[in-house]
Amino acid sequence: MVRMLNLIRLVALLAAAAVALSSCSGGGEILLGYYLYKELIDKGGSSRIWHGTVTDNNGQALAGYTVEITANRPDPAGDIRRSVQTDDDGKYEIVMPWYEIATYEIRVSHDNVTVYHEDVGLVFNQDQLRDIQVSPIALVTVSGTVTDCASEPLPQVFVAVAKPASIGTEPDTLVTRQEGGVSYQLTNSTGVYYFEDIFGEPLLVTAFHPQHGFGYYYIEAPSPINSGGTVTMPGAERIEVRVRVLDSTGQPLESAVLPVDYRFTLRLEPAYDLSSQIALAVAEEGLFSNVTAEEVIALHPVSGSVQVASTGAEAFADNSLEVAAGMYRLSLEDAQGGTFAGVLVGLETRVLNDAVNGEIIEVRVPLS
Repeated sequence: MVRMLNLIRLVALLAAAAVALSSCSGGGEILLGYYLYKELIDKGGSSRIWHGTVTDNNGQALAGYTVEITANRPDPAGDIRRSVQTDDDGKYEIVMPWYEIATYEIRVSHDNVTVYHEDVGLVFNQDQLRDIQVSPIALVTVSGTVTDCASEPLPQVFVAVAKPASIGTEPDTLVTRQEGGVSYQLTNSTGVYYFEDIFGEPLLVTAFHPQHGFGYYYIEAPSPINSGGTVTMPGAERIEVRVRVLDSTGQPLESAVLPVDYRFTLRLEPAYDLSSQIALAVAEEGLFSNVTAEEVIALHPVSGSVQVASTGAEAFADNSLEVAAGMYRLSLEDAQGGTFAGVLVGLETRVLNDAVNGEIIEVRVPLS
């Protein structure tokens, strides 16, 4: 929409220029004036300096932060981006062409994570002083242990850390090394992992092993001193998920046909999914006897659902579901696709892992 408005404004200005020229010159001069004016708009009439200081909430200068200025023009192919890192005093200076028909924006990032963004819009033809204050996110140490579901430590498990593209959004990109490639570790003999100087908020510890599947540990507010925790690996086998239906008092509904309004669908969705990035890193490093990326991805949980309309002995639903072991988010929908009025007994996010006995998920419905 902004680009369209700018384009309309450009056409109007060019038309005005043509009219003004036609009042004092002939046809050749009109054409010449049009191209001169278009050249001015296309290339920018002048350059201006964008400068300022990047500080934290306490006024402390932030060095080594990347400041990027973008001029968004009617034709995206003509957009201009320029960036520089702040010096030891937190100062930056960027020379940008000035366009009458362009909207400007500022982005500040550190370690490829955006910590500040502002849509400035149209600006006057003058230098731009823009001091920027950002909430500081410290470089943190992320450490912990990888275990199986019996709390036994697991050695030689692939572990990496994911960070968000912008502070506060979901982590979606694995941290990389300066020389390229994913920054990963294999846990030691006691299952320990340890990463230094990780930047971002929140963070997600990711783990994989062909025999133990995928594990995740979410860090909502990383601590400057130490962050991390225990990553529980669910295993790599498939498991059966059964639903047990209870009434509003917690009593099992055995051999019952649920009224239409109380029938529901249990949905299982992977809590996180960085399988593609993990698979690529594992394959590129030739880990685990050169397991392929496709083999890695095939072990990751995928979405599934089971519809419940009736129960049998011990109040178990007549339908069940087989899924890959892993961490799932559980949700319920009623027969019309809306949010079900019943409740799950247990946590909304759950590690499903019992390959021998299967998993039992209890759902309470408002029937007595």
